[in-house]
Amino acid sequence: MPPGEPPLELVVLGSGTALPDPARGPTGLAVRAADGPWWWIDGGSGTLHRSAAAGIDPLALAGGLLSHRHLDHSADLAPLLFARRVARVAATYHLVGGAGLEAHVDALRTAHGHGLDTPLQLTELSLDGPTTMQLGGLSLSTAPANHRAGALHLRLDAGGRSVVFSGDTGPSRALVELARGADLLVCACALASGDPYPFHLDAPAVAEIAATAQPGEVWLTHLYPGVDAAQAVACVAATGVPVRRAADGDRWPALSVRVPPAATR
Repeated sequence: MPPGEPPLELVVLGSGTALPDPARGPTGLAVRAADGPWWWIDGGSGTLHRSAAAGIDPLALAGGLLSHRHLDHSADLAPLLFARRVARVAATYHLVGGAGLEAHVDALRTAHGHGLDTPLQLTELSLDGPTTMQLGGLSLSTAPANHRAGALHLRLDAGGRSVVFSGDTGPSRALVELARGADLLVCACALASGDPYPFHLDAPAVAEIAATAQPGEVWLTHLYPGVDAAQAVACVAATGVPVRRAADGDRWPALSVRVPPAATR
């Protein structure tokens, strides 16, 4: 590893929701081990172009991980595959997701025909319990999330560092266990406090996860308009775990983050 090269790096490509926001795109992340190839995590609409803006060539991705198949997390899969076909990319794109992934890709191919003809490897993971696999220099661990559309929590480890992405979820013991001792937890905080919807988290629920799992830091993402960002950050900060609201373009580790840890933009 070159001097100063982080063993694990993450870039936020979309920190928003399904609702249009001029400053925040739908969910998208990119992760890599050391100087290895980038992998997408999710890929809501616009992730393709935000990757290029972040200096990550989407045609050179090793593959992608889907936390689940809802459109605000997966809408740019078809445009990515189409771009690879137009550019005649010969390398195989490795797509990993929960059970139902193959049927989802088959439906896209049916809808778009030969436009999505590009080398593609699919790996479906169980929704019945934890799984692990190697993705080059990355070690992937997953657990079922409390959501729909093949939802999984994702943990990536490399070089002794670790990041966890909650994906969309309601309260989840599996997320607590997966995030235990991680360096970074990127956690969706979609609900205003007290909202009873069972398949997303509010700030008190995120705080409970942080207090139990004790990750090195928490980045809040996927905040819908009814969520008071400053109050959400303060609620989680009361656990003693460092927390901030993520923004599009942010990079981890903290050495390369553009804004102060307490930011609530």
